[in-house]
Amino acid sequence: MVCIFVVLSLKTNTMRKLLILLLCSCSMFMFGQVEKTSIHYDENAETKVTSLKYSSNSIRELETIDFDGIKTFFSYNKEDEAIKIIFEIDLKESKNKFKSATTISGTTKELDSLIITSKKMLNALIRIAKRNKIN
Repeated sequence: MVCIFVVLSLKTNTMRKLLILLLCSCSMFMFGQVEKTSIHYDENAETKVTSLKYSSNSIRELETIDFDGIKTFFSYNKEDEAIKIIFEIDLKESKNKFKSATTISGTTKELDSLIITSKKMLNALIRIAKRNKIN
């Protein structure tokens, strides 16, 4: 209340405007920090992995994929979750600039059969890529 009287009693408009601006800024900074935000962590939160993608520019990398590790990626999914396993290869320096991809999809309960199918598809992809490799 005293500040308002001090502001009104100032003789120059410039000083009055500066003091009002200073008071408004101080009140904004003080009251702007009052509200606290809280983060709520839900222990029952679900995580799921819906796709796994292997992208490579060399045939050797695709030949060394660990298929046993694929099971660990999808281990926390529910059995009816839809999943995809994707393999890509991009041989930019091949004779035809070979680029290809294959996708295998299904549910988590079918993971073992999906891995068997993906091994077959990956072997076919590697054979095709070897034909397009630089001599």
